[in-house]
Amino acid sequence: MGGACPDKQELQERLIEILHRISGTDPAVITPDARLMEDVGIDSLGFYEILIEADTCFGIRIKEEELLRFRTVSDILDHLETLELRPPHAETA
Repeated sequence: MGGACPDKQELQERLIEILHRISGTDPAVITPDARLMEDVGIDSLGFYEILIEADTCFGIRIKEEELLRFRTVSDILDHLETLELRPPHAETA
């Protein structure tokens, strides 16, 4: 199974873990409906940390202008799902 793209549940769990690390907020509070700034406590620096973590953990790059439009955890999840998450070292022919 290793190397497969994460499913929605795994993606959400990994995102919650990232947001918890960045903000220190209780993971139980970090639900899809939670607002990034008001509920999770992500500040402007935290948004850039999300960019870095997404690149490191998922191998994807979120454009800065897209990131700044995100208001809820669900916004990030929906965006991640639209991107092609490839396993590391995946080659296109």
